[in-house]
Amino acid sequence: MRIVFFSTNSNSYEGEFASFTLPECRDQWQEVAALHPEHEIIIATQLPGNFLLDLDGGKFSGGAEKIKYVILKSDDAEMIADEIALLKPDFVFAASFWVAPFDWLPVKDSLIGELLSEKGIRAICHPSESALDCFDKFRTNIILKELGINVAAAVYVNHELFLKTKKGVNVNVYRELVLKKIRRMHFPLIIKDTVGLSSYGMQVVEDYRQAEYLLTSKRNNSDRIVEEYIPGIQFGTEIYGCSENYKVMPPFMFSVNRYGITSPKQSVKFGPVTNPEFKFDELEKILLRIAGHFSFNGIAQFDLVFSNGKWFVIEINPRISGMTSTYAAALGMTPARLIFEVALLCSGNESDSFSHEKSLTMNFKFPVIPKEKMQQLKELPFVKYLNQIENLVAKQERETGYCESVISDASTPGKLLDHLEEIKNKFPEIIEPVFWDNAKKMLIF
Repeated sequence: MRIVFFSTNSNSYEGEFASFTLPECRDQWQEVAALHPEHEIIIATQLPGNFLLDLDGGKFSGGAEKIKYVILKSDDAEMIADEIALLKPDFVFAASFWVAPFDWLPVKDSLIGELLSEKGIRAICHPSESALDCFDKFRTNIILKELGINVAAAVYVNHELFLKTKKGVNVNVYRELVLKKIRRMHFPLIIKDTVGLSSYGMQVVEDYRQAEYLLTSKRNNSDRIVEEYIPGIQFGTEIYGCSENYKVMPPFMFSVNRYGITSPKQSVKFGPVTNPEFKFDELEKILLRIAGHFSFNGIAQFDLVFSNGKWFVIEINPRISGMTSTYAAALGMTPARLIFEVALLCSGNESDSFSHEKSLTMNFKFPVIPKEKMQQLKELPFVKYLNQIENLVAKQERETGYCESVISDASTPGKLLDHLEEIKNKFPEIIEPVFWDNAKKMLIF
């Protein structure tokens, strides 16, 4: 079969972000091509083409010998669909990734997939309405509540109505009602954009005074969702497949920062966690019900909290995520191979790749390190994946980027801790205390 993996990007890309992955994307996809010589693989993407391309100086630096590449130039969905259709694929797979400030690329890729379907080409992508429902966090909250899923109690704050009034209006009734609802909520609260990316910009407030101040200040420049903070253990997982054929992955535990939320640059992920006390059979039923409602078709990631014996769903991201590379390592694959196996699963080719015994795995982030150091780190047999993102125009140290690292091949938490100790002994200059503390706490949990 001729299979096209495609992705788009809503943002202009001028090479301001440098990325370097080990193993490199070209090597990952070369392995996929060697394992499946019966298929012709084409990658069609806009830059940066996360998980699909290697870049050098912001430009495509060359790909795998047995893969055909098409760099999409147009931003128009219909023109992109026309260009992909000219490749005459048997089916296409949306390999959607993420960008700041809006996590909406799955919506664009779904739109293109639906245009291709209208042309008679099979498209494996999430329905555009489902992608849109997950893009808006308050819409997600409402839908999950209607499905009987445990979610955080939440209040929606429309920015325009909350902060602005018309001439002649003495009292902003909308603001009055919203603040009354917030006053009755259980603190602490989490305030975040309804359409933001990850935990960026998220605020934790301890009392009503802080909530009112934040929402009425200049820092409030978009629609917000105000949620009650759910105490408990934070997890994440992914679902692969399509209707009637979903594979629910056992979840990973997430570390939290001093505010009790997952920090994008400091979070540590450990798992898969299979302790029976977490009622994973119940979680699987919950996630299958959600996947069936949204008719997910591909890869979807879930943020979860286990609190007082119950599972709560916090957020859904219908796309490839940082967890994709983590699950790939746990399954003994590269991210590219995992994406390919999901595409085959969705196309009706049953695979036992997802039922293999999973190694204990940990995902964490270092500060930006030299490429030579990354190469040395990757030589350690238990280091399965490294992905460094560097902001070349950053003005503050905290914005310079990070090196995502995934280690695996461990049968016990103690063995995984041994791997971490070896990294600490050989590369002490890259170990941050906050990471080390979070990792050790999770491994002795």
